[in-house]
Amino acid sequence: MTETATGIRRRRMWRVMACGLAVASMLLGLGDRADAAGQAVRFAHWVPTTHALHQGVEDWAKAVSAESKGTLEVQVFPAEQLGKARDHYDMVASGIADLALVVPGYTPGRFPVVSVLELPFLVPSAAQAAAPFDSWYRPLASREMPEVTYCLGIVQEPGILHSRKPVVVPEDVEGMKLRPGSALVGRLFASMGASAVSISAPEAREAAARGVIDAATLAYGTLVSFGLDKVLNNHMDLPLYSVPVLYLANTRWYQGLSGDARAAVDAHCSVADAVRQSTAWGDWERAGRGVLAALPNQTFTNPDAAQRALWAETGKPFRAQWIVDAGAKGVDGAAALAELEAAIAAAAPPVPR
Repeated sequence: MTETATGIRRRRMWRVMACGLAVASMLLGLGDRADAAGQAVRFAHWVPTTHALHQGVEDWAKAVSAESKGTLEVQVFPAEQLGKARDHYDMVASGIADLALVVPGYTPGRFPVVSVLELPFLVPSAAQAAAPFDSWYRPLASREMPEVTYCLGIVQEPGILHSRKPVVVPEDVEGMKLRPGSALVGRLFASMGASAVSISAPEAREAAARGVIDAATLAYGTLVSFGLDKVLNNHMDLPLYSVPVLYLANTRWYQGLSGDARAAVDAHCSVADAVRQSTAWGDWERAGRGVLAALPNQTFTNPDAAQRALWAETGKPFRAQWIVDAGAKGVDGAAALAELEAAIAAAAPPVPR
């Protein structure tokens, strides 16, 4: 008998729970999660402590802890301490973590609506798209992610193609083994003749060093943070796509909050916090280009207008497919995409810093 997708996910969740609970028990002692400092809250993420997302989580955790008036003590577990990057959704759904930083694209096909940010050339910058995206997805989240409680959505600064050899037009990637930023980005490059290798950002450095991949799509700061610039030293200066990164809460934990604790969490699960986090992360990512430009053996290519038009053409079929996939989740894809595009276009571009 063939196992269903739901069965596979359920089996995988039990594996994640078994491993994660063992780690969490060792680190925190699950028998008593309240102490004089307030209820211990586990916030799990997967980026290194040098990454801007880690600093954002730390700042958020401190703000919530302070505003809870001693009822909560948010403890951050970075760098996959409680589980692999791709498992963070199931970790927070099952209660291994109370809060988690989740990249929906790490579980391909599971969350098509939120993956709209992956559509090529939709996002001009993280700062400009942050408020429109969070406001747009907030009422849709419960349809697509009923197992968890949505807190906020951060927009990644558009990802860039980094490779062993220079790339300026789509045909240049033919035959490459590429780590995409998401499943949709993988399909995009597969349509150009590349082979997508599905691994998370923390795994990409070793994969590049071993020759498992020839290229990767990442924003500049993340590339430097994970050390990939030491192997992938050709950079195509063309913003291709973005990725949503979500703060999600365990629903049972969230519903159990009251008083000052609930007020503190609600105050920071907001559009304003999404904008603040997206803008700070975007600034950090863009600064990574300057870091790379100052290093030896780094090459930047800048496609001209005709070459950019070729790249834009490759993305058109994926917009049509997203509309179909959103419809399968009960969302009017064409109307939803038009609404988001209009909101992004109407938003103010980032202020130069």
